[in-house]
Amino acid sequence: MPIAMIVHGGAWDIPDEQVEAHLHGCRVALEAGLRILRAGGTALEACEAAVRLMEDDPIFDAGTGSVLTSAGTVELDAALMDGRSLRYGAVANLKRIRNPITLARHVLEGPATFIGGEGAEHFAASCGMPFCDNAELIVEREVALWQAWKASRRQDEESTLEAQPDPAVVHGHDTVGAIALDKSGNLVAANSTGGTPFKLPGRIGDTPMVGCGLYADATIGGAVCTGWGEGIVRVALARRAIEQLERGVPPQTAAESAMHTLARYVDGGRGGCIILTPSGQIGLAWNTRRMAYAYATEDTPLIAGV
Repeated sequence: MPIAMIVHGGAWDIPDEQVEAHLHGCRVALEAGLRILRAGGTALEACEAAVRLMEDDPIFDAGTGSVLTSAGTVELDAALMDGRSLRYGAVANLKRIRNPITLARHVLEGPATFIGGEGAEHFAASCGMPFCDNAELIVEREVALWQAWKASRRQDEESTLEAQPDPAVVHGHDTVGAIALDKSGNLVAANSTGGTPFKLPGRIGDTPMVGCGLYADATIGGAVCTGWGEGIVRVALARRAIEQLERGVPPQTAAESAMHTLARYVDGGRGGCIILTPSGQIGLAWNTRRMAYAYATEDTPLIAGV
């Protein structure tokens, strides 16, 4: 069976000065996943390895370097879906776990599908995962943005610190994601995020929600979405992309159709979508200024772009 993999580093208005760092992070993550696949490793292993690297790269809104909540903290979500078994593992509202994707894998392989908050951290402890201080996940770039946001909110007498930000003006939606196809023919989809900038504490977007932020079926394909989570959830965007594949639509057309759906049915619906099929075909589309990505197949060398 052919191997293939695609990763993304978020669909949003990536600033010019951050483009190269986004490209580099996507390349490094993809190369790590491909090494596993070429050595006969599983799609699950490849996706976890790729996403972990992106969580550890402070340029992305996942793990270290994530955006801050309105309270000035980091809260992390992640998920994995196995296309052969349809097993699914997701975690949300993590404050002390450096690599949420690894905890999501423990959930996938364990007795539950979705665990959040303190319960997720108790489960992490039972799995032997290390903890970190929330402050270790915060970088100066995001502190400066949060402080500027706080200052602007103080100038508006009718707003409060807890107000939900307008999706059109927030700094970015930099969810990371991956889909891998291994030599056995299995497909796995994965994603991880720090969420929307200045979000309400406890807010959960599309990332850990099956059918919204991700979906995988080894007989049909895998899809991972990125962007404004509230809009993506309303249309169950990942599942809509998979339904296009079920109808025989090519993956590139399916990804573009998903973006049309998001823009048509959701006011301010902005984001991106990546797709991988069981035959190793790629699809990717976005309706933001940029989306960072990298992919490679059995017949295609590594391609990266924004």
